[in-house]
Order: sequence, then C-alpha cells, then structure tokens
Amino acid sequence: MADHLSTLSQQSINHFVNSDLWSYRALMDQVALASSDLFSMTNQPTALLIDEVGFRKKGKMSACVSRQYLGCIGKTDNGQIAVAAGLSQSEYYTPIDMRLFMPKEWESDTVRRLRCNIPEKEKYQSKPEIAKKIIEHAVDKGIKFDYVNFDALYGSATCLLEYLVDRQLDFIGDIRSDQLIYFNSDLNEKCRVDKYIANLSEVDFQKINIRKSTKGTLSAKFHYAKIQIRTTNDRWLDLILLVRKDADGKTKYSLTNMENDHIKELAQKQGQRIFIEQIFKEGKNLVGMGDYQIRGWHGFHNHMAICMMAMLLITKIKLKNSKEKYTADTIKKIVNLCIKTKIEEPQLAINAILKQHQRYVNQLLRNQKKQKT
Repeated sequence: MADHLSTLSQQSINHFVNSDLWSYRALMDQVALASSDLFSMTNQPTALLIDEVGFRKKGKMSACVSRQYLGCIGKTDNGQIAVAAGLSQSEYYTPIDMRLFMPKEWESDTVRRLRCNIPEKEKYQSKPEIAKKIIEHAVDKGIKFDYVNFDALYGSATCLLEYLVDRQLDFIGDIRSDQLIYFNSDLNEKCRVDKYIANLSEVDFQKINIRKSTKGTLSAKFHYAKIQIRTTNDRWLDLILLVRKDADGKTKYSLTNMENDHIKELAQKQGQRIFIEQIFKEGKNLVGMGDYQIRGWHGFHNHMAICMMAMLLITKIKLKNSKEKYTADTIKKIVNLCIKTKIEEPQLAINAILKQHQRYVNQLLRNQKKQKT
C-alpha cells in the first residue's frame, strides 16, 4: 500500500493497523449493520453464513498461532484460524464478523498472551461455541437474516442446534455421513445417515435447479425426510434431513428446522453456503485478508475489520451496477483508479480493466449459448 499511496508511509500504516486505540468491534458492527440494511432492500431470503478460515503463519509468537488443521491447504500446519460470519443473498455476499480461535495451550500461556496483548477476558472456546457467540451478537445488534447456514463442523455440534431451536432461529447445516438419525423418537429405530441413503432408489430423489451460475444453471437431486437426532443432553430434536446428490457423484447431508419450507426452497438455501468460500477467496486474493505482518490480537482483528469494510464497498458497487455483471476483481481495479497514487498514467490501467471485463462478458455470453444448445 505504501508503495502506491502518495501520502502515507509504511510505518504509519503499520501503526494504524496494530493500534488498540480504535475499536475493531465497533467497525465490524458498523459493517454488519450496513450489510444488513443493504440486503433488506429486497424481499429475498438472507443467509447468515458461518465457517472458519485459516491463515498459514511462521513462528510461535503471533496471536493464537499453533499447529492445527488449516482448511485453506487441506492439512495440518502452523497457522491461525478464525471463525467468520457473512451475510449472503442471491449471488451477493459480504463478511460481517470474524473472531480468532484460541487453541487450548494459549489460554494459560501468560508470556505470549502479554506479548500479543490478548485481553484477559478472552479464553479458549470451541469453534461451535464461537459460532454461537457470533449468532447471539448478530441478533443482539439487530442484524437481519432469515436463516443460519453452516458446514458439518457446526452441524454436528448438537449444543449449537439446541440453541438455534430454542431461540426459534431457522438454520440449515451440513452433517457428516456417520451422523446417527432416529425415527419415531425411538432409540431402537436408528441408523447412520449414509446407510439410510444407501437403501433409497432414484424415485426417492427430485431434481431441482439451485441457482444460476456463470456456467449455466446449477442443479442437483434432493431427498427430504422427517427425522430426529439425539443431543448430548439426551434430548430429542425433530428436524428435516435434506440429502443432495451432485452430478459428479458427491453426496451432501444437511439438517434443518425449516419444516414449512418446500424442498426447492431448502435446496436453494442449502446451496447458499458456497458464498462463504467466495468471501474467503476474494478476501484473500483481492483485499489482502491473508496479507498481514501482525502478531497482536488487536492488529489481527483490526486488519480483518478493514478488509470487511473493503468487501462491503465491492458488494455495494455490484448491487448498484447489477446489470453490468462486474466482478469483484474489476471493481477493485476501478476503485484503485479513484485513489490518488504514485502511478503516472492511469489511462493504461483503465484500458486494461475494460479489456479484461469485456473478455468476462464474452465468456458469459458463450456459456449462455452453450446452455441453450
């Protein structure tokens, strides 16, 4: 940034991002409320997406760094993990919250906690417990969403499902293939979800169009059944099992409490989870979510709050110019041109942006022609 901005030095930028004199929580809340208001302008359902995101880090002195499984590389490595939330509606999405996960060894490590300026109130919590805190905070702040959507890590946490059921918050969450499901609230009528599906035939599935994508209409086969699960507190939860079979042979299992929704609505809501991955991808590739040289607790969250603000701006521009189908990458380049920099000839950059965008539009048109034929 300092190489391009004409008025700021690298030292001043680092000082600002690392400072604990301003509140990252206040900025995240402001982004969340602005995102909520943005999506409230239409009557389409809005999802509160929950997932964790990993960042590879070297050394042992960055806040909450540890050897742990990092989904971004698909294996265990040294890094940091945060539980994140985003709002999503149709093909639009923006992050609204992110909280650093603290491994157990950090809870009592007073030396490293002090060096990273970790507040005393911050203790170890499991990722589903952090997710619950995020949801509670969103509700308390008046963030508007219609349902919560999460992957199997959170779908298998029955304490989280109990909370959502008790608070009458709609959700749809993935589960693992070995999840036990019950029928008629009978402990003897049980089986693994994958064994249940193995006994079904093709007539038990319904083909449903999920959404439009750049490659055409995305569709899959779905099955719907009323089941129960048993929580760790020995409590019955009456839920809906939704099974999705993709064209590539992959099968996904989800649980939901939205019993009044049609199977087509549930299929579309289940498919909305893809956009939390898009948030992480664009966050890292376009706004520098993973590009930080910061060790402290406040610095990490400050950096993420600034990235969220940048992604909200991108989403606002996308919505305002929805007919143009601008990509996040194109919008980033346009915004960069509006900032005073040390670049001498912005027209060269403008020409490159227009050329790249036209290639993207042409590809969309080719995909549409292929689908028609």
